[in-house]
Amino acid sequence: MSEEKKENLKNLRLCDNCDLCCRYIAVGIDKPTNKTDYDNIIWQLLHENVNVFVDHDNDWYVEFMTPCSKLDQKTKLCTIYDDRPKICRDYKQTDCVRYNNSPAEKIYFKTADDFKKYLEDKKINYKFNFKK
Repeated sequence: MSEEKKENLKNLRLCDNCDLCCRYIAVGIDKPTNKTDYDNIIWQLLHENVNVFVDHDNDWYVEFMTPCSKLDQKTKLCTIYDDRPKICRDYKQTDCVRYNNSPAEKIYFKTADDFKKYLEDKKINYKFNFKK
């Protein structure tokens, strides 16, 4: 049996009855530095099932809570496991919240109000001055 097949079997056992990493996607974004950036994050957080977080390397991400279309909802297994994308193949269980005792996120924003409070606590002026 090839090393890749052995690794796949090991990963399948570790992932048994778990689908946490298949229920969202996270896309890296630039660290916000100005009012337009802050406003864009507020706008993103006004949408359902969208979160923003900062990881332990201080990288920023927008997270979309949406399951993979190839995830079997009953078995919690990938229906294209042998042909899955490289990003899925490269994902390590050490990164998974199921096996890692600390959260992946250093800062987590679920709502626009969460983010606004963060900005206010840091005394960051994020509001545009619109004149009526």
